[in-house]
Amino acid sequence: MSALREAPAPEAELWAAVDRLVARAPQLSDLLNHRLELFAARQLRAAGEPVPPELLARERHAAVTFLAVPALLERVRAAYDGPLLLWKGPEAAARYPDPALRAFGDVDLLTPDAAAAQNDLLRAGFREVGDPALYRGIHHLRPLQWPGLPLAVELHSRPKWLDPLVPPSSSSVFSGAGRALVAVDGFSAPSPARHAVLLAVHSWAHEPLRILRDLVDVAALSAEASEDEAADVAREWGVERLWATTVSTRDCLFAGDRRPLALRVWAQNLERVRERTVLENHVQRWLSDLWALPVGLALRRMPTTLAGELSTARGEGWAHKLSRSRLAVRNATRRRSEHEREAGVG
Repeated sequence: MSALREAPAPEAELWAAVDRLVARAPQLSDLLNHRLELFAARQLRAAGEPVPPELLARERHAAVTFLAVPALLERVRAAYDGPLLLWKGPEAAARYPDPALRAFGDVDLLTPDAAAAQNDLLRAGFREVGDPALYRGIHHLRPLQWPGLPLAVELHSRPKWLDPLVPPSSSSVFSGAGRALVAVDGFSAPSPARHAVLLAVHSWAHEPLRILRDLVDVAALSAEASEDEAADVAREWGVERLWATTVSTRDCLFAGDRRPLALRVWAQNLERVRERTVLENHVQRWLSDLWALPVGLALRRMPTTLAGELSTARGEGWAHKLSRSRLAVRNATRRRSEHEREAGVG
């Protein structure tokens, strides 16, 4: 049995643009950073070139993970009979030319009573995984895993949202929801317009315009909705500026539209298909609020942001802070991960 119901036809122009961006990447590590490495494996194979073992392993894992989704969701549905909305990973993957091109490691479910769902799943045999301290007071509960299956379930009480904005209620997210594309009965998915805006804000809340894969997801979902419908959702949820920035970036990268200011000032890493540099990372932290929040709120937050950049970390002396700052200046144009390795971060 297929893991999917009949999915929308892939957007040919979008995927051709993704292939062009993948071919532009300076090195494999950049594609790993942007989570588009599986497209590179497909391109190598189509060209008759060898696929590196690392990419072969990632391809196998992505395929196995996607095929395991129905078995996982069947166990979730058997354990809990309340409303469950499936978003992100497998629902985004269903829009790709091949779902195995979009890797994910967990299944995200939104439900009005996440605590009750968590308890029912635990009673049914799911096990909590991960450090409990990491999941206190955040937007989802501690991940759950079914023994023998290669991915976890995360139950959300609310979507991850951009601080300090207020996330939408679960009823607003559920509004207009339809049947999920994953071929298991009893799961809904957000309307394409709501799903696209959710994905944009979720990505931005991790790091503004952080990786190309997230923009690919947004582009694939927003292709199924009208521009006005998505803009209305963004307005309803108070994220108009963030959505407008996402749309202009999407249209530049995948449709060849004019380069927006964000891509020229602090998000050059997207168009150049490489990891963000140390300098771009700092400028993003200083200025990106201006592209996401109401201008007045963004300006009021800026002094606090700059103060945080200039202050020492907890338990750090000024000598160490100055040493780190000098290294950051010296490495301003280097990829952030290279700088962090040199600085001994992580």
